[in-house]
Order: sequence, then structure tokens, then C-alpha cells
Amino acid sequence: MLNNWQRIERVVKWAGLSVNSFALSIGLSRGENLYQIKRGNNGISRELAGMISSKYPQISRAWLLAGEGDMFTDETLRRTSIPFYDIDIEKYVAAPEKFVSRGYISLPGIEDADFGAVYHGRAMGEAIPAGSMVLVRRTAPEGLIPGGDYVVVTEEFTMLRRVRRSLDTGELRLLPLDTENFDEIRISPSSVRELYLIRAVVINKTL
Repeated sequence: MLNNWQRIERVVKWAGLSVNSFALSIGLSRGENLYQIKRGNNGISRELAGMISSKYPQISRAWLLAGEGDMFTDETLRRTSIPFYDIDIEKYVAAPEKFVSRGYISLPGIEDADFGAVYHGRAMGEAIPAGSMVLVRRTAPEGLIPGGDYVVVTEEFTMLRRVRRSLDTGELRLLPLDTENFDEIRISPSSVRELYLIRAVVINKTL
């Protein structure tokens, strides 16, 4: 069962907000009230659970208070929720059997994503900054769309890059967006073992 802070954190991530922005959205003057829960000094009061469920009626008040049952009150949201792994996306797809989902997230219009995780790399610059949450869908290598952002898995490495195809050689070009600190890598399409398309990026902007 998730502890008090883990339940709050899951709702904050589902809302796509920073802790401070989430606090303001439910009527708190600042995020300190929530950080006290993170430190273990406070629990989730009935008043706080009421503020959250009033602003976000999709969230179950009973689940907030006791951690029992489902996070969502709406059956549709429960069906469209996807697993979230609080681990770097490149580490997860390289060895998914080693990790357990921390919960579920749901974003409208992204129902076809397979799971979400965190990107800790820096090669994608401001487009996907370190700390962002990425939602991905597993894709067959032959279904690659040039110009898309993918997590590419080969026998030698796993990395998130923008992928294009070389017109002259047919190789796949794995392009970083931070070109000052990272180099382009070229690989044969046959070396791709798995491919994950980035369907959405939720950027964590701390106030």
C-alpha cells in the first residue's frame, strides 16, 4: 500500500503540476502543507482530502485517506490509466523485469501509451529536460516514423533520441538535441532490438 506522501505524489503527477502549483490549485496558499506530509510530520487530513476531491472529483477521497480501493472514482479513468515507473526510462526498458510500477497515471488523449517513466538524461535539451515524465508506446522497428523521438534499444546501448533515416546509407541517425555536449550516432536498422515511441512529455517545472 502506498504511504501518505506517495498517494499525494501520484495525484500531483497525474495532474501534471509541480507540488506548489498543485497546492495552489486546491486552495492552499503554498506547498509547505504538502511537504510536511512528505517529511512524515503530517498525514492526509479529511480537510485536505476534501480539498483535493473537490477540485479533482476523479480522485477517490476514500483512497486518499486510507489508500484502499482505486485512485479514480471514474471507471473510464481506471480503464485508461497506464502504469508509471519512478525510474529512468532508459534503465527501465533495458531491464523491465527488475522494476515494479509505483502506480498509474492518466492523461486525456494518450490512452494508447503503454507506460510512463522518468527521463534523467540531458541529450534532449529543453524539448525533454531531465526530470520530465515521458509516456511511451512500444513500436515495431519497421514502424519507425522518421523525425520522431524514441527510446532505442540495441544489444550495445539504450538511449532516448530523435531518430531520422540517412538517405544515402539507410542507417538510422540517433540525434541529440543538445549538440554541444552529445554526438550523433548512426546504427543499422537491423541492430534495433526494441523501439518505444514517445507519446507525451510532462515537464516538471518547480516554482
